[in-house]
Amino acid sequence: MASPRFFIMRHGETVYNAARRLQANHIHTPLTRLGAEQALAMGAALRGVLGDRPDVTLHVSETGRALQTMAMIADVLGLDWFAARRTHDLKEIDMGSWCGRLYDDVETEVGPIVIADHLLRPAPDGEDYPMIAARLANWLAEVGDAPGDHVVVMHGISSRVLRGMMAGYPVHPDLGAPIAPSLVQGSIALVQDGRETVLFGSERGSEHA
Repeated sequence: MASPRFFIMRHGETVYNAARRLQANHIHTPLTRLGAEQALAMGAALRGVLGDRPDVTLHVSETGRALQTMAMIADVLGLDWFAARRTHDLKEIDMGSWCGRLYDDVETEVGPIVIADHLLRPAPDGEDYPMIAARLANWLAEVGDAPGDHVVVMHGISSRVLRGMMAGYPVHPDLGAPIAPSLVQGSIALVQDGRETVLFGSERGSEHA
């Protein structure tokens, strides 16, 4: 039996991304027109690999932007959006009291929050990278070695930690968790047998989570 394949992607661009605002996990931040186009393009790319109405398991972050992206991907694939397994374990990094604020305004007060390689500096009252890795480890334990194909829609920072864990990337010396390279919104990373391939899109990353 073939080992499971995980198709991991970021949600499409949102109005917060376009405005350079830090997003929260508890409010709905809708997709822009570009974000909708990115979601449809990811669906088309997956259909090219998996075919129409593929036998896959859908997993999605319990956030409006990820759910909206998944709805468009599922529609292109001919799948039931309601069958997606929704979980807070796949949510984005919690930026605490910085959520909802402009990047520029926060950086005026506290200095750079976008650090090397498009990563975000954790907020003092937010979530750090080991905390992200811990909840993603919980998700991986629940998924286990379930065979077949898994389509996962989540976020920029959290997907990099998940991909880092699954594909064996080194632990970041300062942030304390394995972190994969940044991918643009609208990209798909395929992870199988501990190896990662950029299936669609590119590695020209963005800090906007």
